[in-house]
Amino acid sequence: MLVDDEAYYAMYARHLSWGYIDHGPVVGFLIWVSTIMGENDFTVRISALFLMTLLSMIIYVLGKNNFSHQSAIILSLCLSANLLFHVNSIIITPDAPMAFFSILAIFFYYLAYFKNQNFLYLGGIMLGMALLSKISALFPAIGIALSPLLIKEKRHILKNIHFYASFLIAFMIFAPFILWNLENDMAFFRYQGNHISRGGSINDFFEHWLGLGLLAGPLFFYFSVIRPILNIREWNTISSDMKYFTMVTIIPLTYFLIHSFFTRLELNWAAPVFYGGLFLLGLRNYETKEERRWLKLQIGYSLLLIIVIMVQSFHPIIPAKGKSDPTNRHYMYQSLIENTRLLLKENPELNNYRIVSNKFQIPSIINFYLNPKLESICLSIGYHETLFSFIYDDSEFIGDDFIYIHHKTQFPDKLKPFFESFELLTIATQFRNKAKVSNHTIWLVKNYTGKV
Repeated sequence: MLVDDEAYYAMYARHLSWGYIDHGPVVGFLIWVSTIMGENDFTVRISALFLMTLLSMIIYVLGKNNFSHQSAIILSLCLSANLLFHVNSIIITPDAPMAFFSILAIFFYYLAYFKNQNFLYLGGIMLGMALLSKISALFPAIGIALSPLLIKEKRHILKNIHFYASFLIAFMIFAPFILWNLENDMAFFRYQGNHISRGGSINDFFEHWLGLGLLAGPLFFYFSVIRPILNIREWNTISSDMKYFTMVTIIPLTYFLIHSFFTRLELNWAAPVFYGGLFLLGLRNYETKEERRWLKLQIGYSLLLIIVIMVQSFHPIIPAKGKSDPTNRHYMYQSLIENTRLLLKENPELNNYRIVSNKFQIPSIINFYLNPKLESICLSIGYHETLFSFIYDDSEFIGDDFIYIHHKTQFPDKLKPFFESFELLTIATQFRNKAKVSNHTIWLVKNYTGKV
């Protein structure tokens, strides 16, 4: 079953646009293409698998042609056999296209700076697509742009008009997203400004980076988080190649290190740090036995972690409960879907009511799996705007009756003033491995007053 974020991005594909309040449009276009022949769990996710598989192959070919056979294998293997990137291939989110286009942008700009300047435009195209996928690609982009300035041996590139033209191409590709924001009161930037400023603590800081270390593995984490800092200290002694890959790593690393001191970050937010770290890891010579031992440990650890997560997804072996087990996200809405389907079947008149909730996850799941006659929406009462806020005008629902779904047993107090009455219809409780995963209540609410 899709996780709720995937179902939400599937709604992007149903409502194609050049921008959304949460992200750029690329993930929506990918899902739209992959679901042309039919919409189901597999077709929604297949583009993520395709991109990451293709990326692994491209990295291998480019690595072999420009570095060595050993480097090509390490780059490809550390990409495909690492949980951070593996998740991008089995769950469709904006991180999948961002990783694909960002890593290729880093590689093509490297080729342009060090091998053949004809790669500048291909790098610019990849960079534009990365930014259009997710704005976090901006940080490696800054590292790419600053490298010719900070690497003495490459300053001649600053005199090349094609260098600037490549970034102009990237901007032109990204421009439709900017125009969408201008037409929608800078919705994305307003939302992100509030979203990324949520308070954090020192415990959140350590939890974030320890979590990334656990997911990435010891050697990958070292080359992405620690080695770039050491390279800055040793700037005058490292090669120009390493200076470039250090730049595209240290810029996102600096931002996310500072940001995580003040804000509680999701683990995937700092993913751009590891795009440059992949090259710092993969281009190491590994001449000594100890270095090769660490490399084998990294690959073995990552493969074991992937196997454990895959097994846990189908047959729980780790006694984790609730949110502590991320694989529960695949199961938490099963009972809700079954109970809602049964409720509508036994009470046909309820099909004339729009199903609503106050967070984007539930309407997205309902739309994807039940595809009701009236599209389910998020009311966003005291909640941030969502995709649905830009499709429907809240005023058109004033006076309507709804089926309201809540993720707790009690009807939310803050919503009571917005309805004349509310009646509990049924409760949907989901269990997995003898533990409660979720609890949803389904209500009939009448005479919506509107948010104004």
